Amino acid sequence: MGYPDEIVCDRRTFAERPHTHVHPWAQLVVPIKGTLSVTVESYLVKDDRQNVVYIPPASLHSFHSRTANRFFVFDIPSAYLPKNSTLLLDHFLDNRWRAIQTLLGDEVGEKPTSNQRLSDLFRYMLRLLEKRCYPASLEYIHQFYHRQITIEELAGMEHYHPSYYCEWFQKQFGLSPMAYIRYLRLENAKDLLAHTEYNLMQIAQQVGYRHQSTLTRLFQERYRITPTAYRQKTRKGMK
Repeated sequence: MGYPDEIVCDRRTFAERPHTHVHPWAQLVVPIKGTLSVTVESYLVKDDRQNVVYIPPASLHSFHSRTANRFFVFDIPSAYLPKNSTLLLDHFLDNRWRAIQTLLGDEVGEKPTSNQRLSDLFRYMLRLLEKRCYPASLEYIHQFYHRQITIEELAGMEHYHPSYYCEWFQKQFGLSPMAYIRYLRLENAKDLLAHTEYNLMQIAQQVGYRHQSTLTRLFQERYRITPTAYRQKTRKGMK
């Protein structure tokens, strides 16, 4: 395609074979279904969870997906990008982005779309992508929630004693560190159940649990529904 004069969004599917290319405009990729592996220059976004991905202008990048997939893709002229702030290359799909998914589903059909409502929504999305100074331990949790993380290593990042760190974290974020990690794991499990074909054991391992039974127990405790029933319910809602 030629250089876009305004912000354009459409729905796209990515192949299993990597496609590497470069273009002078930026892109923003928001998942609908499935996961995507993206490389931007030397930065790798793995396909172990659903992420929103930003590709800066003139950046060599590649996409590929190993699952059935569908994504909203924005093509963005440089004139629409902020001049004095740095944008995150990827962002965890939290409740704010899920609300954006719903709005995009109403606004963008199978043909490329460009209008004022889309431009206004994009300006809001930019604010979500702007880098902020989060505590080092919180950034570490978001990046490595699927690994085994100890209170001692998190406390060390903030230079706190472990017992004080837990008290500080609870005041800052409303949950204990371990409860926050569990929340991230279960929210990611929900996304994988709804949007991928991974089986329960694969999903459990991807979000940080060695055993499928652990995921099933914690999922049911939090959401009052089994993972299998949740998958069936969400699939029916998508039809």
